[in-house]
Amino acid sequence: MIVLKKLYIILTALLAVLVLTCQSIAQEKDVLSQVSLANELYHEKNYQEAAKIFENLINQGELNGYIYYNLGNTYMRLGNKGNAILNYVRAKSLLPRDENLDANLRYAISKTQDQLSLPNGGLVSEIFFWIDSITLIEHFKLLILFNIIFWFTCIGSLYFRKPSWGSLKKSFMIVLIVTFFSTWLKYYLLSNQQVGVITDRKVDVKSDRNNQNVTLFELHEGAIITVGQQEGEWAHILVDKNKIGWVRTESINS
Repeated sequence: MIVLKKLYIILTALLAVLVLTCQSIAQEKDVLSQVSLANELYHEKNYQEAAKIFENLINQGELNGYIYYNLGNTYMRLGNKGNAILNYVRAKSLLPRDENLDANLRYAISKTQDQLSLPNGGLVSEIFFWIDSITLIEHFKLLILFNIIFWFTCIGSLYFRKPSWGSLKKSFMIVLIVTFFSTWLKYYLLSNQQVGVITDRKVDVKSDRNNQNVTLFELHEGAIITVGQQEGEWAHILVDKNKIGWVRTESINS
């Protein structure tokens, strides 16, 4: 009886895994067919319908850099520079080394009135120059890899007791520390530096959270900004050290 119960549990678990795998495969095929349809509509110059399909996929939780990239291209064809740049920026966080994406983003920015590029991480990001070209997931993968290699060299240095293994252990310890700090810095920047894009034609940047306050300067569709604290319908934004203010949250997307 006990053996039969164990067999039943094992078969049930295997069946559940099989069902989930089949569902995952079916879902992936459906996504690919939707992307294929959207690309066909794009090439047929039916940009509005193509954009709807890409938007639906994103709303369903498909966070794929190429979907964002294609949606950005579609909005650019529709003349919607704000949403085009917004989706290029989203794609860049997932595809940081894609040269075509970089070229399209630069072109889209050149067509805006303000021509504001993506903010950088400052001096620390210049020192850790590779941060912008590696995603957070890739950072974690490298951290795991170097951690495994480091412990392997620790075991090797204990077993072989040769100077070369000791030097190797010290080298990988340094690499591991640098990778750990780099991963933490990437996470910190992503958590604390929210990038937004102006999607309205023109926005008045106010000195405080009220339409009656002084207008400090204007921003236009497609302007890339850093979004700070948000209070109700207002968000504090930063363009550079000398240009800060408040805008209505409905005017920006991130």
